[in-house]
Amino acid sequence: MKEEILKLRNDGKTYNQIKEILGCSKGTIAYHCGDGQKEKSSRRRKKRRENILLRKVDGFKYRTYNKEPITDKDEKNRKDVVESIRKFQKRENGVNGGVNKEIKKTFNWEDVLNEYGENTICYLSGEKLNLYETNYQLDHIIPASRDGDNSLDNLGITHKVVNNMKGDLTPEELFEWCVKILKHNGYNVTK
Repeated sequence: MKEEILKLRNDGKTYNQIKEILGCSKGTIAYHCGDGQKEKSSRRRKKRRENILLRKVDGFKYRTYNKEPITDKDEKNRKDVVESIRKFQKRENGVNGGVNKEIKKTFNWEDVLNEYGENTICYLSGEKLNLYETNYQLDHIIPASRDGDNSLDNLGITHKVVNNMKGDLTPEELFEWCVKILKHNGYNVTK
């Protein structure tokens, strides 16, 4: 299609005329004809992917027992998300309106990407995961409700379903329950 678009454009056809002839969108035509469009598209795609990972990392780091992670759906700009995290960090858990200046960020989304790479696996199930997609969650290996910290060492990347199953269990407790369930249903379980 690229060659056809460029040929029609070189023949003096307008974007609307090319759209009518080939039945494609103006965006597709602009992508192939415009200066720097591929680079702009690539930068936008990378920024969207970074924002997905940023929200997940920051939701993990500041999640505490009986509090939900930061999931401000209305904020599209990474700067706004970082600012709301900064404000959230200063609140002290359990104190209404209290401030705790001791809470510090220990890692960011770039650290997670450097540690695990873009393509990784669920640490509990072995399922393949891509950090630029949304089918995974960041898990406290030792749950926050059991004094697990918000460090990169306590971060586990899991498939959403697996993390929902794990809840506030440790990995060992989850495995014990899985074995009980499988045995109850007639499966033989060996390690």
